[in-house]
Amino acid sequence: MNRQAMDRPGRFCYTTASPVFSIAYLGEVDENSHRVVCAGGGGSSRSGVKNTITAADVDESSLKVLCILDTGKELCSYVCVGRNKSMLVSIFNNGFCLCKLRGLRPGLRGSKAISIASQMYVSDLKMTDPSINCCAVDGADGDLLAVGGDDGKLRMWAVLEARDRFSCTLKKAFSPAHAAPITDCSFSESGHLVATASKDGSCRIWSISTGAIICELLVESAMPFCGKKNRSRSQKLIVRACKFIGDDTLISIQSAARGSAFAAKWNLAASGAGSATLAGALAVSVRITRHPVSAVCVGQGLIAHGDVEGLVGFVRVNDLRQTQGPIQVHQLPVTSLVVATNNASVSAQSCALSVSADYKLAATPLISFEFKRAVAYISVIVTLLAVFSFMRD
Repeated sequence: MNRQAMDRPGRFCYTTASPVFSIAYLGEVDENSHRVVCAGGGGSSRSGVKNTITAADVDESSLKVLCILDTGKELCSYVCVGRNKSMLVSIFNNGFCLCKLRGLRPGLRGSKAISIASQMYVSDLKMTDPSINCCAVDGADGDLLAVGGDDGKLRMWAVLEARDRFSCTLKKAFSPAHAAPITDCSFSESGHLVATASKDGSCRIWSISTGAIICELLVESAMPFCGKKNRSRSQKLIVRACKFIGDDTLISIQSAARGSAFAAKWNLAASGAGSATLAGALAVSVRITRHPVSAVCVGQGLIAHGDVEGLVGFVRVNDLRQTQGPIQVHQLPVTSLVVATNNASVSAQSCALSVSADYKLAATPLISFEFKRAVAYISVIVTLLAVFSFMRD
């Protein structure tokens, strides 16, 4: 993989061997290096581009491939890490399998490998062109796996491990199904709730124990258009992502089929004394990009987002204030990204590692507020000096 120079300190980009459709973060290796797992490929044997799942260490000076799993004719479109970073959920069309990650958790020594450690499980039953679009693992133990796809139905699987092999049992298929494909799903911190986002314009919160909808957010109130009347086809509301922050806050990302994307922060509370349902109150809604969002990651107090035009930007979780405007990083839509940082605070060391079908893995650093303020002060001083020099002459 070849490194490409970028136009800003801390930004770097590597040319990959194939289009990359998903990236998962395993953690920091040292002060400057991060470990990731990427999935992608050419989609078929005729293209001559292999379908692979690859683990690598990446920093500003190099991208070191640690191990590769060749998935043959099957293209892995999505990966998700669980079970203390020893399990990798791998999505293939309308099915998934679980892979074993050996020696890949940062800090572990010895040989490193990715191997398929379960059978294939079908989790999307759409009659034509079924596809899984998202999955989420509950907590570090990874005992529950939520999977959503084109048939609009969220399915919950129980995960068991024995002798380095995984097995899954379908626990529940949540009803009623969304009227359109599920785009994202997210567990609450306690693991009692799960949220789903859908192309039907809805964002739902479900009770895992009962399988019932306990809240459906009024997502339209977070958009500049609120009524269904006289809405054009291009204004069809799509909820593209949902992310729990703890148990009582949810972030949703929504947009029309074309046009600007908005991030909304929802405060969740019981509808009444002893009520089993939740009420979602809109705290703030902010436009984050002028284009539909194609990838979202929440981590370290940040929301990193990539859009269909290849731009990457950052928003703060607490107030949805834009900390860094979208920057052109890819030439095609951002397919996936992760937040990588060397500490628990929002600093200049935080960055978004993003991938795309344009054969690129790129790092976009978050420029800290202090750095921006210093640059602004320097700019003012330079301008004043130029004015004084002009007046003197």
